[in-house]
Amino acid sequence: MKIKFTILHFIISIVALAQSAPAYYNSIDFSKTGNEMKAQLTSLITSTHTNVISYNEVRELIKTSDKDPNNPNNILLIYGSESSGTHQRSRSVNGDWNREHVYAKSKGTPNLGNSGPGADGHHIRPADMRLNSMRSNFSFDDGYGATAYRTSRGGWYPGDEWKGDVARIIMYMYVRYQNRAQPLNITFPPATYSSDFPDILLKWNVEDPVSEFEVQRNNIVANVQNNRNPFIDNPYLATVIWGGIPAENKWPNSFGDDGTPDEINPSVPQNLEVTYATDRSLSVQWDASTDNIGVAGYDVYVDGEFYANVYTNNVVISGLQPDTTYDISVAAFDAAGNRSEMSETIQGQTTNTGEGGTGATCGVEDFENIPSTGGNPPASSYTNRTWTNNGIVWNATNARTDRQIYIDGDNDKSICIRKGSLTSSTISGGIGSLSVRTYLPFRDSDGYYTLKINGEVKGQIPYSDDPSTYTIENINVAGDFTIELVDSTTSNRVSFDDLSWTCYETLDVSDVTEESNEFKVYPNPITDNVFYVDGLSEAETLNIYNLEGKLVQTLKAVRNNQKLSLKNLPKGVYFINRKNQSTKVLVK
Repeated sequence: MKIKFTILHFIISIVALAQSAPAYYNSIDFSKTGNEMKAQLTSLITSTHTNVISYNEVRELIKTSDKDPNNPNNILLIYGSESSGTHQRSRSVNGDWNREHVYAKSKGTPNLGNSGPGADGHHIRPADMRLNSMRSNFSFDDGYGATAYRTSRGGWYPGDEWKGDVARIIMYMYVRYQNRAQPLNITFPPATYSSDFPDILLKWNVEDPVSEFEVQRNNIVANVQNNRNPFIDNPYLATVIWGGIPAENKWPNSFGDDGTPDEINPSVPQNLEVTYATDRSLSVQWDASTDNIGVAGYDVYVDGEFYANVYTNNVVISGLQPDTTYDISVAAFDAAGNRSEMSETIQGQTTNTGEGGTGATCGVEDFENIPSTGGNPPASSYTNRTWTNNGIVWNATNARTDRQIYIDGDNDKSICIRKGSLTSSTISGGIGSLSVRTYLPFRDSDGYYTLKINGEVKGQIPYSDDPSTYTIENINVAGDFTIELVDSTTSNRVSFDDLSWTCYETLDVSDVTEESNEFKVYPNPITDNVFYVDGLSEAETLNIYNLEGKLVQTLKAVRNNQKLSLKNLPKGVYFINRKNQSTKVLVK
């Protein structure tokens, strides 16, 4: 959340950036990352949450915690952006407002209710009653602009000023209440950096830095509940746990940064291998690199030419030709712009099955990679399940893995979902149609799951106690896409198996235009502080961020191929953002 504040507050904030973690975090081992760091924070904020307040007490707390810094007689209303009306931002504490569950109660597993997680002061925010009703329980979706609104995909964009607040609230809820408040239940996919956490929240955590208002309410709520929201204290903790573009690090000393310039290169990526091939794509993975501070991502090269930046140790290379051999190599980079040597080059060959064009099967999920027995939680428990197959990360919410579909002696694995969803990571190659086998393994009633592609409803998949395969035709979405099967209304337990889809390509003029409008920055790397961009549809504003998520420069009224100048930025990695697109550049 971005709020104007005084010069004194600014100075205090700058000084705070040089500090180590406060005493509240003395039990934390800052050398840990990922789930180990998450587990430490869960233990800390749970054990110190010694005063669990009621839903009525939350209302009284809000009158203090959410005071408008510029008008102590008012409180700030989440999602607000205007001086009056439904979208009013600041309103009298005695005015009309209600308590907004930022993590919608109904999306909890089970429902969060109005106690415990449903009455946590770090979670509940005041909101205009009509705007709160408009938000309903819609999942959060990306957008842009000051005004909160319902997106075309049926999601909710909270507004530029509030998206960081939302991200850090959901981070807190997930770490504090774990599977009771799963982030993937309340946001749109994908989840490419971490299989259990959506990219959109990591993006918002960077784009909308912590404000003095958030610090104010974190301190006041902590004085009442005795626990804190760690992601307000230091947004970089999200990067440490889930990865992505590094957020602002308020405790550099705690993470071993003594101010000395980082000039150490990451290690070279090792053991590249092609894990899956189609006529049009190759899935490649490798052993993750290491770095003295942390690896920020990887540059992927195909036949010696730059292909893409990725932030996990795998990539799906698409748009290839059938029966063709490609040279593939990878280099790692860190937040300071240091780059590893290039990995060894491997060769990958696409297949020649006649697949990969429009109408041909180009993707299959057979669920053979899901664990079906043993483990913790056990296979018979309904919980969040994540696995990877053919380079695609799948996430099933409220799912068990011990209920196969038995057809003609078939004993293959399947996933069984109860009032949940099955979601893929981003897939390339387009989708023309989708088929899947369904079955009711228990005595439940017939019904259907809704199929969404890129968040847009494309059809309904029936299910019954008669195992059957159903196909949705004429989906016809070109390029990258995500698959989602969802049923949020019934508690029927439905098994899924043998999911497949056909490719879809378009070659008409509109697609050529779309290709030509891809946002590009050149030259890259940038030397002598001069660069150009292409792919803009009109004069636009570009924002440049460093890897700590700080806005370092804004360029307005930019047009294609216009000469642009950087303001003497230090060498390193930066992100140039326009609307909902971003590209990484290296400044030398």
